[in-house]
Amino acid sequence: METKDIQKIEFGVESATKSASQAEISVRNFKVLVDEPELLGGTDQAPNPVEYILCGLTGCMHILAFNTARELNMELSDMKIKVSGELDPSKMFGMPTDERAGYQKIAIELHPETTADQETLNKWKSIMAERSPVLDNLFNQTPVEIKLG
Repeated sequence: METKDIQKIEFGVESATKSASQAEISVRNFKVLVDEPELLGGTDQAPNPVEYILCGLTGCMHILAFNTARELNMELSDMKIKVSGELDPSKMFGMPTDERAGYQKIAIELHPETTADQETLNKWKSIMAERSPVLDNLFNQTPVEIKLG
């Protein structure tokens, strides 16, 4: 596919209230439940929004890992990814803090099963980091408009 053939794609979701801590999100033909752990006032029946950020990042890196390996003619038989994030929930609960509301730190560990040499692995990792839309949204500010409907 040539670059000139690629057009912008719009993604969207809609939510419905299940309870004060639960929302059911419609994504294309899928329903995704969002909840909070009991520690944060939820019923712990599904991941919370910030956990879904980590899920999205992990999924994006997984897909890119295999696509990029194929482009580099790099054998990749399996891929494990561990992503963790650290945040202070104080701001979310309205408590005074100088910390931001979102993650203060996210760590990504890639565990590829491959015979590739270190130079190829470094190139592979750099290409994934450069191309990941989810990682791009975490690294860079994205304009967001909040409207009342």
